Formats: sequence, structure tokens, C-alpha cells
Amino acid sequence: MNPDVAVFHLINDFAGTIPLLDWLSRALVNDFAVPTAMSLMAVWLWFAGATPAERLRNQRAVIFIALGLLFANALIKDLSYFYFRPRPFATETVKLLFYRPSVSSFPSVPIAMAFCFVAGAWLTNRRLGKVMLVLAMLYALARVYAGVHYPLDVLAGAAIGAGAVYVVARLACVFEPLADWAIRLARRLYFV
Repeated sequence: MNPDVAVFHLINDFAGTIPLLDWLSRALVNDFAVPTAMSLMAVWLWFAGATPAERLRNQRAVIFIALGLLFANALIKDLSYFYFRPRPFATETVKLLFYRPSVSSFPSVPIAMAFCFVAGAWLTNRRLGKVMLVLAMLYALARVYAGVHYPLDVLAGAAIGAGAVYVVARLACVFEPLADWAIRLARRLYFV
């Protein structure tokens, strides 16, 4: 048996056995709770900072998150034209705790987005980055537990999301002027 499928069954076979774990998984796996929480944390990061220099770094990190989200989504969209992996519930006997998404299982778009937030927050605020990391890892585990993704799907999504923000940060000479322009525009609009 494929190791990815074996690990999937090892995790998914617990679904339906512990009601509290099922409830927690359903709360985490949906497309709104974790992304909304991470978005609110990014809004907090935008306004956080004791000094103007710290606030500028935080605001650049939020812009880098947005750019990472853009690039990760574009990459995953392009990948979907070349490779389509059916969801676990389409090919395996699973205990499904979520609705049946119809898009490709590989890579996981929601997990890629979560790890964009993690990587962006990690750039300037490690404490917030650690909180987001725990939340993103629980989100990824819940998506496998609920029968929506294979483990390799969430690992690839995490790598793409974090990698997109890492590339944006490494190319700061290109993206910092864009970030600074966006921050100046936000300040003109009193979004400081």
C-alpha cells in the first residue's frame, strides 16, 4: 500500500470514535474558522509595534503575506492544469466529517494559505508565528482526519505556502518598494 494512503487511513480511522475529537475536527476543518482567525491575527500584526520601525516591519510582513497568498494561489492553479489528484473519499473508504470538495486534493489550497500566514508572521513576530504554526498544523491534521486530504497534500500545501512567502522575503529588493508604496497608500487612507 502507498505510504501516503496508509498514513491517511491511520489518521482517518479514528474519525467517529471520539465525539469530542470529531467536534474539534469539524470546527477546525471548515473553510472559515482558521482562515478568519489568521486574517484577524494579520490585521492585529498590521497595527502592532511599539516603534515606527517595528510597525513598518510588521506592515511589510503583512504585505508579504498578501503577496505570498497571491503567488501560492497562482502556482497551485497552474499545477491543477497538469495534475489532478482525486480526494480520498473518491478513491478510498473513508469516514468523512466534511462536505465533498470537487477540486484537486493535491496540493491543499487551504493549508498553503495557512502557511503563508505562518511564514509572514514568523518574519517579524515569532510569538505570533508560533501561535499560527500550531493553528495551521491542527488545521492540516484536521483536514486529513476528516477525510478531505491525504497527508502528502497538506505537506505540499504547507511547503508551497511557506515557500511563497520565503521567496517574496528573499527578493526584498524587488518587493520592499512595492510594500512601502502600499503602506504609504494605506497611511494616506488613514489605515495606519
